[in-house]
Amino acid sequence: MKHYLELSDGTCIEAYLKSELPEHITPDTFEPDTTGEFLQMGTKPKRFKRNTTCTTEAELALFLKYAHRLIEKGDEILGDSRMFLAPLPIRNGLAYLGTSGMRNPTLGVYIEWWRNNEAAWADDKSGTKQPLYYIAGSPLSGCNKCAYIGSDGEGHTTSVPHFSRVWSTFAKLNTHYTEAKQLFDAYTLKEVIERLL
Repeated sequence: MKHYLELSDGTCIEAYLKSELPEHITPDTFEPDTTGEFLQMGTKPKRFKRNTTCTTEAELALFLKYAHRLIEKGDEILGDSRMFLAPLPIRNGLAYLGTSGMRNPTLGVYIEWWRNNEAAWADDKSGTKQPLYYIAGSPLSGCNKCAYIGSDGEGHTTSVPHFSRVWSTFAKLNTHYTEAKQLFDAYTLKEVIERLL
């Protein structure tokens, strides 16, 4: 029996079940942070530190180095569920809500987000639009410390206007795939790069 991953625009692409399926699907819904890391009563929320929020610096460096070329290969990524679901080593988050709605982002989520949302891009120092990849800030005040991928393949910290459009569009797209990320097989980022580039 074939299985399919339905993209946010309604397109369906063939997907492949993992060899070991979870007993239940873990939701990625918005709820107050209970870890104390992002919600602290009576004190200012801790600022996110971009360099400590990724599983490995090497994976992040790989993603940043090839991101612009992966954007160019977007059609191929959106046409292959295993490429689409390739996990990325990025831990976005919001003050008070923690990582709710932003857990386990994938390459395909970013490709779709960059393609369909002006809010997913930030101006670099020369005024050129560059893709955002790191989202951190307050959904209440709008204060934020995000980062974009420069044409040099490096991450650059920035504060974006209209922060609510940045995090809400990303979270809506990311949560669309919560179940698929847990059910379907995925390539690693390195495997995607080796196949495409």
